[in-house]
Amino acid sequence: MVAKQSISLDLNNHIDVVENISREDFQKYYMIPQRPVIIKHLYGKDAKVYDWTFDYFSKELGHIDVGVFDDESEERKDDRSYKKAPKTMKFGDYLELIQEKPTTKRLFLFNVFKHKKELHEHFKFPNIADKVLTFLPLAFFGGQGAITRIHRDMDNSCVFLTELAGYKRVVLFDPKYSQKLYQYPFSTHTSIDVNNPDFEKYPALREVKGIDCTIGPGDTIFMPAGWWHHIEYNTAGLGFAIRSLSPHIGDRLLGFWQVGIMTHLDEFLNKFLGEKWFAWKTRNAKKRAEGGL
Repeated sequence: MVAKQSISLDLNNHIDVVENISREDFQKYYMIPQRPVIIKHLYGKDAKVYDWTFDYFSKELGHIDVGVFDDESEERKDDRSYKKAPKTMKFGDYLELIQEKPTTKRLFLFNVFKHKKELHEHFKFPNIADKVLTFLPLAFFGGQGAITRIHRDMDNSCVFLTELAGYKRVVLFDPKYSQKLYQYPFSTHTSIDVNNPDFEKYPALREVKGIDCTIGPGDTIFMPAGWWHHIEYNTAGLGFAIRSLSPHIGDRLLGFWQVGIMTHLDEFLNKFLGEKWFAWKTRNAKKRAEGGL
């Protein structure tokens, strides 16, 4: 008798949830070994940052124009990131939209602090990590149903993603599974669909194990360097992320290669070779993933 094929990925790996964690414990159990963790009220329960709401941003910054991404209405490029939003709208109109109804429209890597510098005073990063890039906090807004497709961050930094309103589903995969996830060469992306994996097309996915969790208001999820992440907005949501450099030199060198050299080389070859370059990357992703099967 032939065993029935699984219809979903194995996402049963555990993630710790902690609160009031000391620097010593965070470094020992999570930063040095590069293990994900959910930290409750990282900035302290009384931090002003937890008072940020949709109404607050609509009142303070509703007049500015923001770049909006919408995967459903755009030509998807599985092997690369969108570097510029294809359309703009008033921030206030966008915030009203995502609260009214489900929508795939989202804002990401939005430097809201550039428009209101005093927001930096609303939080102070706790002394649990070193080389924290507090000068570069980035905000994320999305409506119910919006999805940030699976990828690894190009700069290979560690990420502290804090949810302020709403709920997000976060799916994580250890970078040791990069090849089994059919990562495109010269890219930090893959074509797999976390919610509807095609095991016939991508048989190596059977060997992958991940983490499936939800973060809500006051939660910060620590995503170590190079970890793959897929994010869904279960409700309209807003959050922001602070990055820090990995304590491991290898992670930093990989980030330098990816940002400083790899992405530019990929763009050049894509422009020069077009579909032939993408076809080569697709073949090699499959070959690397299934070479050990």
